[in-house]
Amino acid sequence: MGRVAVAAMGTVLAGCGGGNEAEVQTAGKFTILGTQTDNADRSIAKKNAENTLVKYPDIDAMVGLWAYNAPQCLEALKDADKLGKVKVFSFDEDPAALEAIKDGSCEGTVVQNPFQFGYQAMKYLKEMVVDQKTHELPEDKQISIPARTITKENVEAFQAELAANLKAGEEGKNAARPADAPKFAFITNVADPFWSHAEAGCYKAEKDFGIVADFEMNSAGDVAGQNKILENILNKGDYKGIALSVLNPANQTGLINETAAKLPLITHDSDAPESDRLFYLGTNNVEAGRRLGKLVKERMPDGGKIMIFVGKIDQLNAQQRRQGLIEELSAE
Repeated sequence: MGRVAVAAMGTVLAGCGGGNEAEVQTAGKFTILGTQTDNADRSIAKKNAENTLVKYPDIDAMVGLWAYNAPQCLEALKDADKLGKVKVFSFDEDPAALEAIKDGSCEGTVVQNPFQFGYQAMKYLKEMVVDQKTHELPEDKQISIPARTITKENVEAFQAELAANLKAGEEGKNAARPADAPKFAFITNVADPFWSHAEAGCYKAEKDFGIVADFEMNSAGDVAGQNKILENILNKGDYKGIALSVLNPANQTGLINETAAKLPLITHDSDAPESDRLFYLGTNNVEAGRRLGKLVKERMPDGGKIMIFVGKIDQLNAQQRRQGLIEELSAE
């Protein structure tokens, strides 16, 4: 049985509650060496991968749960002259990961649909606020946007789809909009190229629905920065609704509830299920993690040792992806 590494950010956790690299976990034929986090810092992400290769020189694979994790693992492998000798699995549609899938140095990736995060968030908010439309929601108040698996067989078609979405977003951004158009905010968790696709979806929605989509990138990358964006929106007083990717539900539920009492608020990408948000729109991250686990098992039928790499493990989507991955690896 070989070794596998899964990409996260900075510290190493045996579970979502914390721990250290010594706390290994068995999942079916796989041994999970830990989960490394990097606080959304790509330089730390690469260093994590480098340190993993030193500590576990016979590792079989690296798995990244945020978009840039796998590309940083690929860089570390290239520097160590181990590219192609250690399998790499990705999440999301980082261009470097997609090119690596084409050349065979990355096995594949599970992608969300951030373009639809932006487009559907603006559509739902406009329908609720302006059109006064009532939506039938699932009991758990979660509207799922399906994830997909991208491998060498379909990567070029997927790249063409991404390019078309970005073009549609640029056309929407340049389109004229009514002077009295209602304004809605779309707020990210951190600053990352991943969000350019959601931004395009927002601008396409602007053009289609006659609204203003204020795309707010949380460049600070932390809870304080995101809370400041929320407070500024409330202080301006001219917004009609908010779509928010929650960084830390445990610490932000109070402010989310205060905001939701004043404006319609939905969550996207990462949820705060105990808050007063109207509903969550985005990926079922447990299922997406399971999808990634299926790909790992398909490409590594004999199992191996795994390290998980992710950005921030206190964010719910990261916890859920990790959960789904481990559940699938543990399943027969």
